[in-house]
Amino acid sequence: MTLFTGDFMRAILAGILAVACLTLMCTKREAVSKAEVREAIETHLKERPNLMMPNMDLELQEVKFSGDAAEAQVQFRSKQSPSLVVGVSYKLRRVDGRWKVESTSPTSGMGGNPHGASGAPATAPAPAPAETPLQSSH
Repeated sequence: MTLFTGDFMRAILAGILAVACLTLMCTKREAVSKAEVREAIETHLKERPNLMMPNMDLELQEVKFSGDAAEAQVQFRSKQSPSLVVGVSYKLRRVDGRWKVESTSPTSGMGGNPHGASGAPATAPAPAPAETPLQSSH
């Protein structure tokens, strides 16, 4: 009597095939999602006329998905000086089936935020010290 009958082997092969198909579909969907995130970032950048995007290469480093939210790490590399790199973190949200950039923050690099002053969060000036009225000692 053999341990592996024909039906048993077919069941094992079908299970292995199902797992392989699911893995392939998930990998393909993640690649599509990363392309959609990249497209959303490029659309966001096109809305900023003060950027010199033809002078930079956008390199999508990493994307983490959490439901309808995503966080992408991007590096902008100067075409003229490839050693000049600026890192930016993007927070995105899926709205009506499309990814939209919600916020950006610089993460590293030289040369500042490629979004210019309008893309960086505004910082409020320090509040002026409160003037304390002089109190009479009597």
